[in-house]
Formats: sequence, structure tokens, C-alpha cells
Amino acid sequence: MFKDDSNTATAVSPKAAAVVTETPVKQPVKPTATPAHVAPATAASTAAISQAAAVVAATVVPAPPAATVVAPAPHAAPAAASAVLAQPAGSSVREALVRDLVSDDIAKRVAAATALGRSGDRAAVPALIVAVRDTDADVAREAATALGLLADPSAVGPLIDVLVDGGVYFHSIVRAAAASSLARLGDVRAVSALINAVNDQMAEASAEAVRALATLADPRAISALVGVLQDKSGFYLPIVRRAAVLALAKLGGEQAVAELRAVAANEWEDSVVRQEAQDALSQAGAAKSDA
Repeated sequence: MFKDDSNTATAVSPKAAAVVTETPVKQPVKPTATPAHVAPATAASTAAISQAAAVVAATVVPAPPAATVVAPAPHAAPAAASAVLAQPAGSSVREALVRDLVSDDIAKRVAAATALGRSGDRAAVPALIVAVRDTDADVAREAATALGLLADPSAVGPLIDVLVDGGVYFHSIVRAAAASSLARLGDVRAVSALINAVNDQMAEASAEAVRALATLADPRAISALVGVLQDKSGFYLPIVRRAAVLALAKLGGEQAVAELRAVAANEWEDSVVRQEAQDALSQAGAAKSDA
């Protein structure tokens, strides 16, 4: 069963509590080799220049300072940033933000990732894909979110990789952001990874995967969502169960409606989840009557 995450960034099942320790600001740093799918580390050598700092100061609201890095590790590949800067149509603002994306200053990296996502400039996507693997979880989360906002199909694969990783390297807030961005991108290639991510040990990431499946509206998700509500082990917190109820209500179909009825009639169900199922059924009935 997940720990209640209503007032915290993450929630964890009892089975994972002894082995999963996540802080809200750092990507886990492995003492040995990184996972096979994680790109080999390279030393970052880019520093923010004064002109770039002036441009960013005029266009970006600085993010709150993050905690000090607990272990030295690379945060981006300079080659990816250089590729973006070399593009003929690149704007000076984007160039400055991409430089800040590989800064030694964590707050600058967070602010740069956020600003690039809001810029609408898809030329920044390669640098943001690299930034998803930043050793600071706040930077990686903002980069994952930015990729969803920029809506470039080339980001689908890297975001799926975050979910497939399942917490070996990526922090749960990054996994949740990746799931949300995959929903924005609307690519059905992500469905299988999202279905697997429903079983994420952290409730935040699990619930976001459920919401993404509802957005993608793929019928393959129904069985997994029904499984969440039929689970008797207590593994899924109410936040995930409620998300599953809303998803099934959105997806519709006989199997979904049958499960909603079972939840609505279950007096042992969490009161909020049960009420959500009852409301969904009422709305479906009203819509059917109007039709």
C-alpha cells in the first residue's frame, strides 16, 4: 500500500519503503554503473556568459534555489546544446537559455528548462531531451514538462524511457512529469509503458500514468484500470483509485461501467472513491437520458 502522498511529493508502498528513498530535489546517483539505457556520463564544461545571464534575467523568473548536489555528476551533454546553438534560425533568447541549461547553477538550469518549455521553440527539444537526465530531479522534471509543452514527436521515445526505467535512475517526480507530457503528446506508442507505470511504487507517478491513459483513450488501458479497483492488497492509494474511477468513466464501455457500479456499491470502499464512482454513473445516466 502506498504511503499517503496528499501533502508530500511522493508516496511509497510498504514493500518498497525499506529500499526506496527519494528526495524532492535530486536524481538518484548510483555508486556504480548507471543503467544500460542511460547515456554514458560526460564532463560538463559550459559556463554562463555575462550576455546570456543578462538576457535570461530579463525574460525568466528564477526558480527557488535547490539543495546542494550531493555527488558530482554530469547534468547535460555539451554536444547536444551546441547542436541547438548551431542552428541558423536560432534566437538569442533560446541560445542564452540553452547555455543556462548546462550551467553549474541548479536554479539557472531549472529556470532555463521552464522558460524553454513556455517558449514554443521546438529547436530547444534536443537540449531538453538531454536535460531530462539531469542529476537534479527538479531540473529533470521541468525538462520533461517542457517536452510535453513543445509537443515535438521526437520526445516520445525519451519520455517513454523515463517510465520504463521504473525508478532505477529517475525520481518519481520526473516519472510523473514524463507521464503527463506523454498524455499531452497523445502518441499511442506510450500506452504500453503507461500501463506498466500504473504499477509504479510511488503513488504520484502511478496516478499520473492513470490520468495519461484516460487522455489517450486507448481501450487497452481498461483492464489495467479495472485491476487497480479490484485489487484487494491495499497496494493502490485512494489517489490512484480515484484516478482509475475517473479514467474508466471517461473511457466508458460495458466493462468500465460494470466496475464503476461495483465500486459505487462497495460500502468498504474509500468514501471519496465511492462517491466519485456514484457521481460518474449519475452523469452517465443523465447524459444517456438527454440523448
